[in-house]
Amino acid sequence: MKFGEFDASRDEPSPDGPTGRETRAADRIGFGEKTALGSGSLPLFYGTSGVKSLAIPVYQMVLGVNPTLLGIALAIPLFWDALTDPIVGMISDNCHTRFGRRKPLIVLGAILQAVAFGVIWMVPGGMSQTATITYLIGTLCLFYTCFSIFSVPLMSLTYEMTPDYQERTRVSSFGGFFWKIGELTYSWTFWAANLAIFGTMLAGVRTIGWIVGVAVMGVVGVIPGIFVRERYYKKAVKQERVRIGPAFRAAFSNRAFAVLTGLTVCQVLAGMLASNIDYYLLVYNMCGGNIIEGTKWKGVLSSAYALFGIGMIYPINWMANHYGKRTTLSVIFGLVLLGSVGKWFVFTPGHPWKILLDPLLCTPVWTALSILTPSMLADVCDEDELLHGLRREGMLGALFSWVQKTGFALSFFGAGVVLNLTGFNATLGGMQSASTILGMRLTLAVSTAVWSLIAIGLLALYPLTKERAYETRDTLEARRGRV
Repeated sequence: MKFGEFDASRDEPSPDGPTGRETRAADRIGFGEKTALGSGSLPLFYGTSGVKSLAIPVYQMVLGVNPTLLGIALAIPLFWDALTDPIVGMISDNCHTRFGRRKPLIVLGAILQAVAFGVIWMVPGGMSQTATITYLIGTLCLFYTCFSIFSVPLMSLTYEMTPDYQERTRVSSFGGFFWKIGELTYSWTFWAANLAIFGTMLAGVRTIGWIVGVAVMGVVGVIPGIFVRERYYKKAVKQERVRIGPAFRAAFSNRAFAVLTGLTVCQVLAGMLASNIDYYLLVYNMCGGNIIEGTKWKGVLSSAYALFGIGMIYPINWMANHYGKRTTLSVIFGLVLLGSVGKWFVFTPGHPWKILLDPLLCTPVWTALSILTPSMLADVCDEDELLHGLRREGMLGALFSWVQKTGFALSFFGAGVVLNLTGFNATLGGMQSASTILGMRLTLAVSTAVWSLIAIGLLALYPLTKERAYETRDTLEARRGRV
């Protein structure tokens, strides 16, 4: 058997029913290959959250950019990124090389994004606010273009790794683990940039930025493109070209896809808003305006989220494969609803260690979403093939990413607007008014609660149960054989 091919002869039909059958031998992905694929989630995380973790403290707290202007500057490139994703998705679905549809683009994108990430932090000091904002927007647009070339085929490869309902969740769990490694480290990047060995803060940011760019975005980024196989490549070679218009119409007429995109919009808007606001509460409410001290506790909080999240990977995997992905997410969002109440009491002055209580109820949802969303999208891709006869993971993943990144863009802008509405003034340091702090606390708690309630309602409409997923697979295999 040649590298990259799957041996269907080893695959015997399971005697069990559609909901109880075991994963077939040919559908299982080896530990090494899962690890190689999952490692791509580390640069994926830094491309999504690493920019924010450095841009907010550097451009707003250090360079003094107005928070609303910074929100606009962070939002504009994400809108651009959202537009490039479907184009890359179409290219990836229609790309035919001897190395596959996805892998060449992953390697190319990893190399390009490594360079582009480092350039973001080479902003010259002493420029006007307008010039600083212009530099940030220009370099971010360059980076996100390169990031699309990497991220879209990587996620497409994740969706098509296995046709098995349960194995898809196991595959996604490896990505969830590396995503948590990103969470464990990213909030410490700005803290590390302030170490005395760098001389100045900007010099530290540039050094750390290039280290992350080369080591994470570049070296780790190429691993999936080298060591992971493509399953549906031979079938895709024979199908008609994938086009944006028909894929767009098919995706958003699919109820399962629509529910997942709605869930993601709520996640992004609430999550990014909460992530930004809790940072400001840590610095200006809990630490009296001390940026370094607040950044340290932000790092502690993010690390706690990551460590608790790693501990939740196996329970979520087990629960999803026993009770279904929809049920698992619904239960976990119930925990987040309780966690939203806890946020009101946690982010207050005195005893900073109490912020470690926050991840207890709110960690599971981030772990579940990073694991189950790719697994559920893979199920949606099977439904799409059933209805339309095409394997177009690239387009469906890109359209999902388009919605996700548009939400990210709006949330950056919204966070800046909320800060201004609360009366936040960076020049006041730890002397922010009581109404400003109250507004931040309400935003943090209420946005989390509203998100949880909407998510539970949306999940009630999600149609792809475990039984239906297996029925869809059986129908597809009867039609075109196993892959």
